[in-house]
Amino acid sequence: SQDLDSITFFAFSLIDGYISIVMDAETQKRFPSDLLLTSSTGELWRMVRIGGQPLGFDECGIVAQIAEPLAAADISAYYISTFNFDHALV
Repeated sequence: SQDLDSITFFAFSLIDGYISIVMDAETQKRFPSDLLLTSSTGELWRMVRIGGQPLGFDECGIVAQIAEPLAAADISAYYISTFNFDHALV
């Protein structure tokens, strides 16, 4: 298990012709400064890795258990699920 401060993170999504890229600050430095449209508010997200191993298909309701208290506290969240791990960005 790596320290979360040192994990390189890069996620690419293409939905209805729109591209979203989520990456850590160190990865962002590899792109030319005028290439990416970044958050205009300058907000920073923190990543939380869900579980220490891949989640099984029978493990239902995990996203809801994370999202409900965050929503109640008016905290934005972005959830990314991959084959090996799930991540919540808050």
